[in-house]
Amino acid sequence: MFTMFREDSKEAGKAGPVSMRRVLAFLLAVASIGLLVAGILVVEKGWFVFIGGTIPLAGALLLLFFTTWGDIAKVANAVRK
Repeated sequence: MFTMFREDSKEAGKAGPVSMRRVLAFLLAVASIGLLVAGILVVEKGWFVFIGGTIPLAGALLLLFFTTWGDIAKVANAVRK
């Protein structure tokens, strides 16, 4: 399986568990691209067609922020020590 969906492993040489946050962020990013393209090519009713694509995009960015928050905390602890 793709390593971008996996958390860090506790044991050396073994793959870590699959992160549901990363999987959902990927799915939301793909959905937002599809919705934005559909809004541009098909609907063309004004600026509000972008709402359907920006909501999944915001969700993907939020999930990715929480995924990387653990990495940010590790760096902050390393700097403090």
